[in-house]
Amino acid sequence: MARFAPSPPKPPSSTNGAASLGPDARARDGKVPRSPSRRNLPLVALGVLLIAGCALGFSSAWLRAGGREQVLVAASDVPAGGVLTSSDLRSAQMSIGTGVSFVSAADVNQVVGRAVTSAITAGTLLAPSDVTGTPGPPSGRAVVGLALKPGQYPANIETGDRVLVVINNGDPTSAGPTSSPTSPTTTAPVEATVVGVDQAPANSSESIVVSVQMPQGNGAAVASAASGGDVALAVVSSGNPI
Repeated sequence: MARFAPSPPKPPSSTNGAASLGPDARARDGKVPRSPSRRNLPLVALGVLLIAGCALGFSSAWLRAGGREQVLVAASDVPAGGVLTSSDLRSAQMSIGTGVSFVSAADVNQVVGRAVTSAITAGTLLAPSDVTGTPGPPSGRAVVGLALKPGQYPANIETGDRVLVVINNGDPTSAGPTSSPTSPTTTAPVEATVVGVDQAPANSSESIVVSVQMPQGNGAAVASAASGGDVALAVVSSGNPI
């Protein structure tokens, strides 16, 4: 009678062995990865915020190191004594060297309406010394208002125009009964800059009132002649670009 020999027992598989040893053994064998702990998520978010903050700080430091600033630059030629308007200025980002003074673009409202102390060329960086410290004419200058009729001023006169103030000193009605009327005479024209143009009051015989800025020494004579209507304006150039 034939006999069957018992089959040799199979060696336990590594998987079953790891299962019999529990989850710690499986982790040591590298078979089953551990799931990330939820407690690490706040640390990850904090790391992202730190990276973003460092990038922003680096960008700001790079701009400061490069000396790039938003500054005001003249957009048009402005004559000496001319009053700055918003259209006379533009903002630009420029690299500013050490010791160079400038007016920040954020301070534009502090310089608009002020007179310039010297002529400014378009494209020039505006410096604090280019404008007067307070509204009104700079030191050594005077502003005189001229009430003018048609024919005493050119058409389309506007702020920024450079003009000659012509003064008529003669009075043809002052001659005696036996003498001929004296011819009117004129003094040398006074150079000035128009700083304002307004309509004359409705009940006035004049058409417009032009405010001009000139050397202070000529202010009294021009104001006296203007009160008698003995002045006229001639435009010689404009502060606006052509």
